[in-house]
Amino acid sequence: MCGVAGWGTAGWVAEVEDWVAEVLGGRHRLVHRETRAWSTVWTVSTAAGTLWFKENCPAQRGEAATHAALAVLAPGYVEAPVAVEPERGWLLTRDGGMTLMNSTPGGTRGVEVETLIGLVRDYAGFQRRTVGRRDHLVAAGLRVSDPLDAAELAAEQAERLARFPVTDPRHLPAEHRDAVLAAAPALGAAGRELGDGPVPLALDQADLFPRNVFLPRPGGSYRFFDFADAVWAHPFGSLVMLVVEFLHRWPIPAAGHIVDCRDRRIHAVVDAYLECWTDFAPLPELRRLAECALRIAPLHRTAAWLGILADADEAALIKHGRTPWAWLEDVTKPVIISGTT
Repeated sequence: MCGVAGWGTAGWVAEVEDWVAEVLGGRHRLVHRETRAWSTVWTVSTAAGTLWFKENCPAQRGEAATHAALAVLAPGYVEAPVAVEPERGWLLTRDGGMTLMNSTPGGTRGVEVETLIGLVRDYAGFQRRTVGRRDHLVAAGLRVSDPLDAAELAAEQAERLARFPVTDPRHLPAEHRDAVLAAAPALGAAGRELGDGPVPLALDQADLFPRNVFLPRPGGSYRFFDFADAVWAHPFGSLVMLVVEFLHRWPIPAAGHIVDCRDRRIHAVVDAYLECWTDFAPLPELRRLAECALRIAPLHRTAAWLGILADADEAALIKHGRTPWAWLEDVTKPVIISGTT
């Protein structure tokens, strides 16, 4: 089992059981579902239905309070938790139903253009509920990743990874470190373009993915969960996980020196999202800002993985150790959206 020491032990289970009993005031049954390097998740069977319990790794314990804060700001988009314990990062939620990832036959994970157009429009509506609420969300535990810091952050991450011993899977070889450092000026320029641009900063879930989205209830919107990686940043960077999924699932020729988003299917989804922001700028300008945001968005993913692995066991390091620098290498590639193929 990969995860934080103590998860699943008799003492830990007893503490969770006591807390859940205090919250619910009734009988329940705690059943282990999944433990990974970043979290442990359990179901709680009650007479009123199934609940979910989650504890994150230390670097991501702010998720519980962040989730609660987002549920207040955007109640149609985020299910209110049953309870949170901020100090431990404990989160107890209701079963939100089927996720987009599990809703489509054939294992396509919801990657169909029409489905995704509806999804990203709802997600933009969710993000816009957070505009201007930086201090409120940061006080709840949301991390800040200002685009103006992109070049400095990339250099810091590259040097940090390069300092790991060569026997550590997180070790970044010198040639990869140098490639990231060489990209720093372009990252700085992208960050300044975003910082000086007309679109305000907002929540970036940093893991917008079919497995983290509940299907809409009748008359409602898609509902979002899993804010462990979330940051306060430029909102357009949220598309990064979907772009990775597009390039992986759809037969799009790879262009190793760039991240090519000019495929018509990708364009349709990206434009559907950007059209929700055209009160700030015309669509061509928004496409350029999206290129900049997607260029620096891998820094958020790298930061999340560095935090996860800081407390991981040996098995998790072996399994996931290359993930931080696999993301970091993506910042060396310009992102191209303008135009279609």
